Amino acid sequence: MVKIFNPKQTVLFPDLYPDLDLPSITTLPEYDNALKNFIKMSDVGAFIELNFTGLDKSYSVSLSELQIPRRYRKTRNDANSPAIHLFPLSIRNQLHRLKYDARSYFNKTNSIKTSFGYFLFRQYFHLWDAHKKQFLTNVSEYLNREIGEQRYREYFKKTWSSGSIWLKEHIKRKFHRLLPSYNLVLIDARRTQLQNINATISQLDQEDPDYFSYCFILKTMHIPFNLVDYINGISILSTFKTIYLEQLKNVEIESIDDIFSLLENFPQ
Repeated sequence: MVKIFNPKQTVLFPDLYPDLDLPSITTLPEYDNALKNFIKMSDVGAFIELNFTGLDKSYSVSLSELQIPRRYRKTRNDANSPAIHLFPLSIRNQLHRLKYDARSYFNKTNSIKTSFGYFLFRQYFHLWDAHKKQFLTNVSEYLNREIGEQRYREYFKKTWSSGSIWLKEHIKRKFHRLLPSYNLVLIDARRTQLQNINATISQLDQEDPDYFSYCFILKTMHIPFNLVDYINGISILSTFKTIYLEQLKNVEIESIDDIFSLLENFPQ
């Protein structure tokens, strides 16, 4: 028999998992009390973990990752580029401020801060949903106002070119003709081609004259060509988390103050 443990699920019988470091519920009264507390906590609110996706777009280039033959390199040493970001620092900072504004929704009135997120009181669930939508609206309005489609394309081109310039500095001059040029139509067609076959860098033919181009297409696959697709890829994931019943067997949850007390001793 194979035992599968999902850390996002409540473990009712941890004694079946010898490597799980939690005290076990060994009696029915303990289980009843833990379940009663679990239900009461659920009536008050829920644990959520926040994740912002789609905002930070960057990539880096590594000679070893690209599997560049030694004969192409200026030196025998491996080299790694710094992170190449889609947006300049000023825009990235503003996006971070918008993320901070989204998190600022949580305060002592509507939630309790935890080691992984927040315990959000139930009466504020619908307000949090509205706040998330407002965050996405604010991001969309900012990007359309401050960047627009044309400048976004310029940023994508610069991101592509920055990687190519870095690679140029690390390969021999006679191989510069193999460097990836910027042709958005061609990049788009090849991106679709590589997506359809789920290609990886290790599967590419190093003798192909367009090898570097295919590598860069794979490295930038996660960066949309246009602003609309970039905005559509932004989201806030507020994942509901659970609590182990073992952590509720020796407490009494009757009020929000009891939940505060419980979370003060919550495992980090």
